[in-house]
This record gives sequence, C-alpha cells and structure tokens, in this order.
Amino acid sequence: MKLSIVQNFVINKEERFNVLADDIISDVGNFFDDCDFYVNYNSEKNFDKVYSLYKKNINNLSFYNDLTLDWGKIVQSMLSEVKDDYVFIFPEDFKLCIDDKEYFKNLMSEFVKNDCEFMLMHRIDSIKSYGTNEKYFHLYDTKKTLHLVNSENYPGSCLSSVAIYKKEFLNEFLTFYNNSSKSDRFPLATPNCYEWFSHENISNLVKNKLFAIPKKPVIVHHEPHGTKERV
Repeated sequence: MKLSIVQNFVINKEERFNVLADDIISDVGNFFDDCDFYVNYNSEKNFDKVYSLYKKNINNLSFYNDLTLDWGKIVQSMLSEVKDDYVFIFPEDFKLCIDDKEYFKNLMSEFVKNDCEFMLMHRIDSIKSYGTNEKYFHLYDTKKTLHLVNSENYPGSCLSSVAIYKKEFLNEFLTFYNNSSKSDRFPLATPNCYEWFSHENISNLVKNKLFAIPKKPVIVHHEPHGTKERV
C-alpha cells in the first residue's frame, strides 16, 4: 500500500492517554502494520510514556518531538520525509470502526486508480453524513466503494485534518497555507486553524481536482471522557 500515517498531537490528561493506550493504538498498529508512521509529539509533558506506547505498537515508526506551535509547518516538515505517494492524517483520538483490510485495500485502490487528490475520512455517516446522505448524491460520480466529486462541487466545508491526501497536493496546499495570513480564531498549533483557513472557500482555493468520500466510515472520533485538548 502506498500510504503513510501522519500524526501531530499532545496529551496532557491521563484520561486521554488511557483512551489512546486502551482503545486505539493497538488496533491501529495491527490494521496498518505495513504502513510507515510519522508521528510528532508536540510537548515535553508525557513524552516518554507516549513514545514508549508507540514503540510497542507501531512497526515502522519515525517519532519526533518538534515543539513548534504551528500544526501546518510541523506536518509539512514530516511530509518532506514521507516516501509514499499518499498520506493519511489520522488524529490520535480517532479509532478504527472496521476490521476489514480488504475493504480498505479496495477503497485505496479505487482512490489511486481515479487519481484523486483528497479523501475525507470522517463525517461519513455522522454529523453531516457526506458519504451516506442522499441529498449530496447528485454531486457525485459514485463508484464501488467511494463517491467521486470535483473540488468545485465538494459539499464538505473545508480541507479536513482527518483525511487521506495525495502527498504532492497536500505539500502544495501546505506551502500556500504556511505562507498565508491566518485567522486568529484558533491557535496555529491546532488543526482547527488549518481547517478554518479553507472553511467555506474550497471552490476558490482548489480548482479542478478530484476528491473522494467513502461510502462507509473507516475511523470514528473516540473521546469517551470529553477531555479533548490541543495546547
């Protein structure tokens, strides 16, 4: 599989570490056992225990401790070391909701075959249900495992930080993002800032690219204790 996993996060609360350790990381490591992981832990607090957890559960791991408080710059820095053509930005507080590797292999094959640049990986059957809500279907060219949609017609509100990207496209967009003025609504250290940058403006920022949306979800947000925090 031509796919690498990219993560950049912090964990300041014990409850969040326990969720990652007990509910998430082992399944993710097993499911993506043939993928390279590029992980930046953006804090000194809890570094040793998070690093040990990843070393235990992830086969092919590059682990960083870049403390720069700028999500986009850190992700692009890691991207320069990624060898694969596609990257999955996979937040640490999402867990797998499938165990069918063949389905995911077919999903990726269809994504690559159709030369897609971006694939949303959340809100597939929850919140706005981009993969299952029929009100969006007139925008799509529906295939076996996913819906294809031109970037100008993409119904999502932003370029998501929970998504699979063609590496070249993500690098180009991050170059633009990292050299542009940002809203002060969210700190630069958060993926929220990255998403807000393209909020309701994708059709203007991205022209004539093919995007994809799975018909069913692969991962879901998992935060049982309501302890989400970024900085």
